[in-house]
Amino acid sequence: MICITGIPGTGKTTICKMLNDYGIKCTGLNKIAGEYGAIKGDTVDVDILISQHINCDVVESHYSHLLDCQYVIILEDDENRLRERMASRGYIQSKIDENIDAQRSGIVYYEAVDRLPRNHIFIIKEDSRSIDEVFKDVLNIILLLHKKVN
Repeated sequence: MICITGIPGTGKTTICKMLNDYGIKCTGLNKIAGEYGAIKGDTVDVDILISQHINCDVVESHYSHLLDCQYVIILEDDENRLRERMASRGYIQSKIDENIDAQRSGIVYYEAVDRLPRNHIFIIKEDSRSIDEVFKDVLNIILLLHKKVN
């Protein structure tokens, strides 16, 4: 399983939809967590998800890197763009700051490194690039990994 992760607003859900349109099965983990009763309020019980067999090629979520992934793709973006996206979604300032701090500190990467070798983790920096350009990068990684596995 390939896990796409990153803080809110980095394009995980959009990339997942684009992968599905391309023919690669990608599912949002919140949907799966809901099916398994692993969501209570704003909290997801990752242990419940780990104990289940998730039959997906690719999953996306800000916590997907905490699962038993074979590979992790971390999406990162410009802080100003992220702040705008989160504000437009109704995030309060303290939550926006918390998420920006998470990206700055590289916490997602370090949590992934606790579970996987470094060469199984890919970071894609969006910065001023279009979502189509980011999608091409994600798709190329997934196709390369697919060839490696088969």
